[in-house]
Amino acid sequence: MSDDSANIQENAGTLIEPVQPNERIQTLDVLRGFALFGILFVNVTAMVQPVHWFTVHWETLGPVNYAVEALKIFFTQGKFYSLFAFLFGLGFAVQLARAERAGRKFAARFFWRVFLLWLIGVVHFVLLWDGDILNTYGIAGMLLLLFYGMKRGIDRLVRRFSKGRREKMPRWTALVMAGLLMFGPLLAFAGFINHAFDVRAHAATGATLSESEQNVMKQLEAMEDPAAQEEREQRQAREEEIYATGSYLDVVGLRIEKSSRMLAGPFWFMVAGLFMVGAYFGRNNFIGRAAELRSGFRKLLLASALIGVPLSALFLYALITQPEQQSLSWWQWVNFFSKSASGLAFALFYVAGISLLMLTGARRWLEFFAPVGRTALSNYLLQSLIGTFVFYGYGLGLVGKLDATEQLVYIALLFAGQVWLSRWWLARFRFGPAEWLWRSLTYGKRQPMRIRKASIDTPLAGSHSG
Repeated sequence: MSDDSANIQENAGTLIEPVQPNERIQTLDVLRGFALFGILFVNVTAMVQPVHWFTVHWETLGPVNYAVEALKIFFTQGKFYSLFAFLFGLGFAVQLARAERAGRKFAARFFWRVFLLWLIGVVHFVLLWDGDILNTYGIAGMLLLLFYGMKRGIDRLVRRFSKGRREKMPRWTALVMAGLLMFGPLLAFAGFINHAFDVRAHAATGATLSESEQNVMKQLEAMEDPAAQEEREQRQAREEEIYATGSYLDVVGLRIEKSSRMLAGPFWFMVAGLFMVGAYFGRNNFIGRAAELRSGFRKLLLASALIGVPLSALFLYALITQPEQQSLSWWQWVNFFSKSASGLAFALFYVAGISLLMLTGARRWLEFFAPVGRTALSNYLLQSLIGTFVFYGYGLGLVGKLDATEQLVYIALLFAGQVWLSRWWLARFRFGPAEWLWRSLTYGKRQPMRIRKASIDTPLAGSHSG
């Protein structure tokens, strides 16, 4: 989830307090709400078919459902967790800038904050839904803090060896690091695929294999072993049965069995790279300066579209034309690369597009997303609570029973309800319930929750972030 750190300001005293409603950058709230709307499309698909996530049997679809599935994948899959990660990194930069201005230490509190986010993610994974992204954001947030510490060390070296000519390494180097983090794992995977193919060709000649080559061959054989495939299918059938007919405790037990899914090392680094892109935007206050940077945002909108559209089309083509494979293939790499790269491009496209639209008359329509964005963590958890009850066997039992078009109806009704509930809640309370708990634990003090009557009618929009 995106951190709500852009909603705090430094008080004259020693506490960090919430900004008043008229001090917010509303574009950030809109972006958070829009991101939550987009990720709902992706998560509902995973809840409808909780074992074979995102596996679409295209040949069985009618023209309407085919089009809906294709458009949903094209515009949402991989795009909105990227947008959330971007906003989290932006919040990191905002917190850091305020701490620096106030002369306060930053690292320990931020570490505690992201550790709590990781803990919330673990609880969410076990008790609500195993598609959780919060634990990944928590780990990636710790990595971001580590890279921040490394940057400070590099800056000291720059000052020492440049004899005062430069104070810090250029900010654009953060984008280079972000690129390495996001695409480094994919390059490593490409290298492994190429090596595996070389080893297989070498083995086919009857040559003696080294120990490392023998290990590679064992991995390939395990992927292609019919017995292993049959075992996977039996395990998946058991999981489907639990989701469809099991009790709540049965499903929780299954999630605990699958908890190793949270240990997704390469994904941590990819998300940390997205954090760094957002931090770059936050450090330069690009979104807060959108009015003066219109030309730059238009260029970003065009460039991200020119990159993102063909990459997303390639990702969709790979999903439609290539069957699910258990062995290594270059199509797997194309799938992962096009998904990741188009995710970043579309995240920037959405940021640029919404930032520009917020400067026009379309603003009053986009403000529809803002209340959900202000309570994004609470609404994210609520989507999981409602979704698993609707689809799993211990609730309404609709696993596998909603087609793509029917899912759109569910998404529209749920999100509209969240907009109404968020507006109602924020008219009375400062934070969503999960945000309040997270804040209170972060600062070790119960945060004020209710809004005083005199401030209820304060305008939501603002010109700066405090």
